[in-house]
Amino acid sequence: MMKFIASSLEAAKAKAQRALGERAVVIAVRNLPSGDVEISASDKPAPNAPAPRLEPTFGEAARRVIDEKAGREPTGARLNEPLEKRYAEDALARLRGELSRAGKGGGGAPSPDLSDKTAKGLSDLLTPHGVGPYLLKALIDGARHSRIDEDLYRLETAFAEAFSYAPLPVDPATPIMLVGPTGAGKTSSAAKLASAAMENDLSAFIMTADAGRAGAVEQLRTYSDSLGADFFIVETPFDVEKALQINRPQGLVLLDTPGVSPFDAGDMAALRSFRDASGAEPVLVLPASGDAAEFQEWTAAFREFGVRKTIITKFDATKRVGAALAAAHSAQLALAHFSESAFISEGLTPASPEFLARRLLASRPGRIG
Repeated sequence: MMKFIASSLEAAKAKAQRALGERAVVIAVRNLPSGDVEISASDKPAPNAPAPRLEPTFGEAARRVIDEKAGREPTGARLNEPLEKRYAEDALARLRGELSRAGKGGGGAPSPDLSDKTAKGLSDLLTPHGVGPYLLKALIDGARHSRIDEDLYRLETAFAEAFSYAPLPVDPATPIMLVGPTGAGKTSSAAKLASAAMENDLSAFIMTADAGRAGAVEQLRTYSDSLGADFFIVETPFDVEKALQINRPQGLVLLDTPGVSPFDAGDMAALRSFRDASGAEPVLVLPASGDAAEFQEWTAAFREFGVRKTIITKFDATKRVGAALAAAHSAQLALAHFSESAFISEGLTPASPEFLARRLLASRPGRIG
């Protein structure tokens, strides 16, 4: 069962039909003190995939509602073109600076000292993972500080010095907004965080702005049913504000967002509006493996957005895990959690140097020194 909030009963029913399809059935209707209408709806007993949406894209929809609320004619393409253009130009200029670090001083990419056997062994172990030259050098330099002459401890020391670690607190004071590319695992990560909250005797308040992706609502409904939690479809930042004001959640607040391009000024403007409406901390979700250069561009751009932590998923689905780690290191993002399983019951693993050391050693047995 899902809840939808709108200014009228018909508008709320329309939201339910967009999310649940033509078989949407209204279970309950409640008039709210704000004058809005909240309905509880379900498509059971015969679940149906969400109907194709005829609404604008994520950024366009948010811009349209913001324009209408402000009493302006909807601009359609841009919320505020001069501001967005300046934001995009500034972000891309800073991104170029981040990506051109290799050229500073004319030295190019760093070359780690591989003169000793231990460094050479680490290089042989880590290079196939695609960690890149900067992270490779940081790990080799860090490994030299190990107080114990043993493979696991050397690698654990290396990861401890190369990254900061900041598992997300599961408490009502820290709303969490998950951002990142489509298919990274944001929705399953939201469900796993909700499960962790409920295991700690807290409730979980889940909102999703990702109703347009095929199967997204069905996926989150399945997770919510298994957890025994309701969730809300929030198509605009104003829906987020209404849901929070009316329900006043006492537990963990989670906002799942659609995959957007960090280089589309309109999408990022919409994403900022959702962040401001929820008061949430944005956390980047990245799969462990992928295009290393693209991941580096994404992390740099999302750091400009305000992201400081990342959840890395799909450790169970790949052998090479260097792309996401190298990108997080490049953007100086703290590692929050890792996901090793698609099952919600398995939860998220708090990020730690020990996990990374064991994971990379397991991928290539043998001594490194």
